[in-house]
Amino acid sequence: MSSDTPPLLGHRKRSGLYVRAQSTVPVQPAHSELNSDWDACRKDEKDKRRIHKVAPWIKNPLQGVDKKSLVFAPRHEASTLELFFDLFFVANLATFTAYHSIVDHSSLFAYVGFFAIIWLTWFHITLHDVRFAHDTVYERACKTLQMIVFVGFALVGSAFAPGTDDGNNTNFRILCYTLVISRALFVVQYSIVAVFVVMARRTDILLPLALNILTYVVAGAAFGAMIPSFAADKPVDPNNGIYSVWWVVMAVETIATIGISSIWRMVSFKKTHLVERMGLLTLIVIGEGAIGVTKTISRMMGKNGLDPEGCGMILCIILLLIGLWMIYFDNHPHGHYGTIRQQIWSTLHFPIHLMIVGLVEGAQQIALARYTSRGITKLEKSFAQACFKDHLDGEKLSEKLFDAVEYFHLDKKLQGLIYMDEIEVGIWTVGNETGICGKTVTGSGFSDFPDDLANVFYYTVSAIYSALGLILPLDRDPIEVMFESWKLVYRYFWAAFLVLTVCFLICMILIRRNKMDVFDWTTLFSRGTAIVIAGVLLALSSNHDLMYGILEKDIILPTAVVLLYLIIVLDRFSAKIANWRNRRSGEPLTGVGGHGHGGDEGHEDHDDHGGHGDDHEKGDGISLSVMPVTAHRMSYNPLGGAVMPAYHDTDAPLYGGPTVTYSQPPPGPGAMYSQQQPPPAMPVFSESTAYNPGGYMPVSVASTAQDPGAYKPVSAVGTVYDPGVYMPGSVAGMTYNPGGYAPVHSAQHEGHPGY
Repeated sequence: MSSDTPPLLGHRKRSGLYVRAQSTVPVQPAHSELNSDWDACRKDEKDKRRIHKVAPWIKNPLQGVDKKSLVFAPRHEASTLELFFDLFFVANLATFTAYHSIVDHSSLFAYVGFFAIIWLTWFHITLHDVRFAHDTVYERACKTLQMIVFVGFALVGSAFAPGTDDGNNTNFRILCYTLVISRALFVVQYSIVAVFVVMARRTDILLPLALNILTYVVAGAAFGAMIPSFAADKPVDPNNGIYSVWWVVMAVETIATIGISSIWRMVSFKKTHLVERMGLLTLIVIGEGAIGVTKTISRMMGKNGLDPEGCGMILCIILLLIGLWMIYFDNHPHGHYGTIRQQIWSTLHFPIHLMIVGLVEGAQQIALARYTSRGITKLEKSFAQACFKDHLDGEKLSEKLFDAVEYFHLDKKLQGLIYMDEIEVGIWTVGNETGICGKTVTGSGFSDFPDDLANVFYYTVSAIYSALGLILPLDRDPIEVMFESWKLVYRYFWAAFLVLTVCFLICMILIRRNKMDVFDWTTLFSRGTAIVIAGVLLALSSNHDLMYGILEKDIILPTAVVLLYLIIVLDRFSAKIANWRNRRSGEPLTGVGGHGHGGDEGHEDHDDHGGHGDDHEKGDGISLSVMPVTAHRMSYNPLGGAVMPAYHDTDAPLYGGPTVTYSQPPPGPGAMYSQQQPPPAMPVFSESTAYNPGGYMPVSVASTAQDPGAYKPVSAVGTVYDPGVYMPGSVAGMTYNPGGYAPVHSAQHEGHPGY
């Protein structure tokens, strides 16, 4: 052993390279040293001056262009300002739902129409923001104005009843003014983008921007032209077809905007965070349903405490909300799946969000209908017991009827208090009639009640239904409204379930890019079965007796829950089977870790944001090469002396090239060498592969630790010594990489720090 070689126990000499016979454990620094370093770091921070973030006045939207795909993509995720704006959307939706109970077809039409107005306005705002918006003072001012627009929508929504005698021309004029302001702002925003495009001499983008500006100018002019039709001195005409102009114009401008982005791919949504924006709004819409659940609990059990059947109904609604969340987000798209497909997928969120609202609102109304039905049955039995079985008379009969009515606490709600005078007068009238429930009076239910007792029952039922907090027409019979609303609720609940399932199925077809497997066929079967069953249940509403019989039974919500979770369970098990079969097939895989389906094993690796998605979808055994690599190199494992030649694709793009690792028997412990040709071996898929930022090379063992004592000087000509590494480099022409213990060809990284 030469004198300049440090004496280390257990070393042996092989070809001029000394290698430790056993792996070494890195020495951990003392606790006092860590504290000292931390204190020094803190002191160093205190001595520095901080640069504060200040939002610029305005920013060139061309700075957000993805240079690889040449599309506008300013951000990879939604900003807090966008999320803050979304709250104004859901606030409008919650307020409108509170003021508009769906009790007949006109109220349902008003609900769908108003939802379309606020959703499509939100959609056009989002289409601009995901491509051109930056966090600037100008953008914050635009967003403030858009929030004011949505406050105007809230004002309109409180009395929005087109096509009915309850319509208000002043209300309709305010809506037209609000829509004109929103479209004028779109014109300004797209014009600002066009100005920067002209300054950059990008005339190829100018035409689609000009078409967008023209679209919003025409839409704003159409809304403005409607204002004289709603003059204050004009009577409200329920049959006036002018109302349809709102939705026709908004549909045309949506088709135009989507069409422009599909033809001119530079203004498409390929690398934007539009998918995330739609997902976040879906989450908010589902969350709005959770708010409705709390209100339903208060209406059903806020007076008399917990009720087993009521708790079961509420549990079903909660399971529906969770099931909707799972079905949507478990099959949420990741990665780019086609520009036109993405446009269709985004537009499909209008029926998806509308049907989610309809399904959840319908579930709550069905729960309230069941609660009301049980209350009516309980009241009918109490009246029948007092009159037909006990044959009470006078004061005893009055006391029995008052006890039956007081159970519902009708005086606690203003809507129920309205009927209390009629109920009390009716009960005293029944009590003052001699023999009204005498021994000769027989019967079993409401149809057999004496007239005065039937009037008391009628007013009490009206009070029970009105006390639920529903906004009912003042000029109509509450019981008539109740039965009509139950029929309507049954229909739009199953219609919403059916349409929502169809939309989910279409979305899954749109995002598919790979071969059909067990998961895909099971998806078609499960959703198709749910669609058929929902269609059959919807068709049963044509038979009113059968439909009301189903409503009286507590089976509607459990049936919907079973259908929804049947889809979820089949999706999960079929995904597991498909993953197992796909791994055994030997064919190339896509998905997280090459798994492909299910839960955390999603369809693709990452969201396709900002140009980072396409290059990630390569499967197992893939790592990222931060710097471009032009030659093949070897990775050394210091623990066992194994050599792992790493083959780098010479055509790898900058900051995204894949590194495929091949296995090869090691020539001997401690060997280091370079290889110019990739070996013809199968790829090694190892979860222990670790990324080394220091050497831009994957290391085959994750637990490898830097140990300056693990390598000894090399007695070779051309050795370059690096004093910062505590050891010389390897053979001639090679430079030692201390971070990954892997030799890297010096021609690749000449002059790179640390080599």
